[in-house]
Amino acid sequence: MLLADHDRIHLAFGLYNHQPVGNWDHVIEDAYQHSYLPFLDVLERHPLIRVTLHYGGHLLHWLAEHHPEFVGRLRAMVSAKQVEILGGAFYEPILALIPPEDQHGQIRHLSTTVQRLFGAEPTGAALAGRVWEPHLVRPIVGAGLKYSVLDDQPFRALGLRNDELYGYYETEDLGETLSVFANSRELRALIPFETPESVIERLRQQATANGGRLLVHMDDGAKLGGWPGTYQAVYVEGWLERFFQLLEINQDWLVLTTLAEYRERHRSWGRLYLPAGSFTEMQTWALPPEQVVRLEDLRATVAPEFADFLQGGYWRHFLVRYPESNNMHKKMLRVAADVRRWSTQAAPVAVGRSMQAPSAPMNLTRAQEALWRGQSHDAYWHGVFGGIYLNHLRGANYSALLEAEALCDEARHGDDVFCELEVQDFDRDGALEVLVSSRSQNLYFAPGYGGALFEHDLKLARHNLLDTLARRPESYHSQITQSLPVRDAHSAPFAALGEHPAVKERGLERMLHYDWYRRLSLLDHFFHPDTHLETFYNVSYGEQGDFINQPYDFQTDEREGELLIHLSRDGHVWVGSEFWPVRVAKTVRVPKEAGGFTVDYAVTNLWDRPVSLWFGVEFNLNVRSGAGHERGYYSLSGRQVEPAHPAALSEDEHISEVGLRDESLGVDAHLAWDVTGTLWRLPVETVSRSESGFERVYQSSVLLPHWRLSLDENGQWRCRLVLDLKQRVPAS
Repeated sequence: MLLADHDRIHLAFGLYNHQPVGNWDHVIEDAYQHSYLPFLDVLERHPLIRVTLHYGGHLLHWLAEHHPEFVGRLRAMVSAKQVEILGGAFYEPILALIPPEDQHGQIRHLSTTVQRLFGAEPTGAALAGRVWEPHLVRPIVGAGLKYSVLDDQPFRALGLRNDELYGYYETEDLGETLSVFANSRELRALIPFETPESVIERLRQQATANGGRLLVHMDDGAKLGGWPGTYQAVYVEGWLERFFQLLEINQDWLVLTTLAEYRERHRSWGRLYLPAGSFTEMQTWALPPEQVVRLEDLRATVAPEFADFLQGGYWRHFLVRYPESNNMHKKMLRVAADVRRWSTQAAPVAVGRSMQAPSAPMNLTRAQEALWRGQSHDAYWHGVFGGIYLNHLRGANYSALLEAEALCDEARHGDDVFCELEVQDFDRDGALEVLVSSRSQNLYFAPGYGGALFEHDLKLARHNLLDTLARRPESYHSQITQSLPVRDAHSAPFAALGEHPAVKERGLERMLHYDWYRRLSLLDHFFHPDTHLETFYNVSYGEQGDFINQPYDFQTDEREGELLIHLSRDGHVWVGSEFWPVRVAKTVRVPKEAGGFTVDYAVTNLWDRPVSLWFGVEFNLNVRSGAGHERGYYSLSGRQVEPAHPAALSEDEHISEVGLRDESLGVDAHLAWDVTGTLWRLPVETVSRSESGFERVYQSSVLLPHWRLSLDENGQWRCRLVLDLKQRVPAS
């Protein structure tokens, strides 16, 4: 039975389609075949169905290169007013975390690309991660867009009820006004996990006599075909086909519209001021793991009408939860400042009667584009979608940022040799860092954290050798033993994301080891006598010193051909029941022209009795081959050893050097020390969850030479370690 003519409702149905920078071609192709293409096929068969679609700029580039026929078909639908293309920032950054110049530039870049590909410039903005902050009104409006779609959580946090969310509002910042639509969480929960008839019935229940209400559905396009089980249900079994048929059958009361069209034809519901927020799950994931469990328990006890005020955390806290994310973010800001300085200096200047630019515009454009790629949001956070845990996504961001930085180096220095030293609070935590930059490498030291090396950029290889991730607890780790076995994602049982996650390999629960410190280089260990390789690997060993994450004094110096960083700490080592004073001093020598560095260690017994100590220096090296590529291996004394793979666990005695080669990166690393010792080699591998299930992810390889020391009163032990690096242009 149909409603009377005067009971109507509007539906704006849409999808966000996004692929992160650095994702593998075969992964994007799989998404194309199982999500983007079949959706378009069904949509083409139903010309009366009108939708709003968003495609991230990186995905648009990929589609135009690999499937130009898809772009042509989509352009025809845009011309027919069947599809509205939603804009946003080109490489999908979290807009609130990038500089204003990049906010404007990225939004305009996507708008002009959409205009070029589809013949219509967008008027609305998609927000990556659906992360909203009030000050975003100005950059969005300033870049020429008029509205955005936000999760309904910030609206509900204001106390708005369901019947106050069926339209759009105006929000304002310093006099600029942006229209904002509330994205219906109810529709996102129904589509495609309930029957099409159930969705239609729910829409019918919201229809009113004046017919002005609007329900908005904007969700991840991968939900229709890309999430486990959805391809079978949505396309093979015909969920989407049936849904579109029902939309057509009921069009006398169910008005299909696009967001832009609805905004043009209907007045806003007034002005409001929205708090910072995102979708509920994102705000939950931003909390510390133990608080996630508490929040979920609390939500289960609270009446539904009060649950909307339990908002969870705040997106920016990901920069605290994961110091590695903060490191990458602050690196991005540093490179952005370099590009901005170059952009200002490269402005045309008057020379005689003509205007000339002192720097090459083409290189400036390349640097800007590389910077924007490095702002892609996925690697900066973590939820069900992998994010920062995915080695190749972080690597792609760093690679892009290093490309932009190298172009800035070229603009500033030309072919000249340079090696610059800065002392600043790089990570904005109140402590100073020492930053060394040359043509071949960057070395960033943290005196406040073990005097460690926390970033080692190889500029030719476009790779941060210290781009790793510590093993830390996640709230979902307790679910691993309850999970289903490995299965094919496209033929898996159909269920909402979050239900019955798969386990991609057996025994992952035995890999849940948690680091109590960051995985850096030049970390100074003093081991308990009972320590061995396996206990160090699973973090059940005894750390006897107070050096790993404690502050070191530092001084810097410059000599002909090298920069020197002197780091020292007067700390203590537990020996039996006693607390022995020990000094660790290390002088890092950075060559101005070559890559790598030398470090001279001195361990001094500051007490008046002899002491026996077990000292080791930890290095972390991230190599792509450790993630499953068969193009990397260890060598000892120049010969490949077994086990040779960078993810191997091994102990080598009576040696003084080790090599690690990665053919895919074009990097040869050689670490040598002048006092024979024992070497531990082990991987840092995390267990994380993605939409396809729980998986092990390689993060870095640990090289840890160590020595047994016997020091007389005030005795001293010395050792020189040399890290030599050769970089080549990476293999394709």
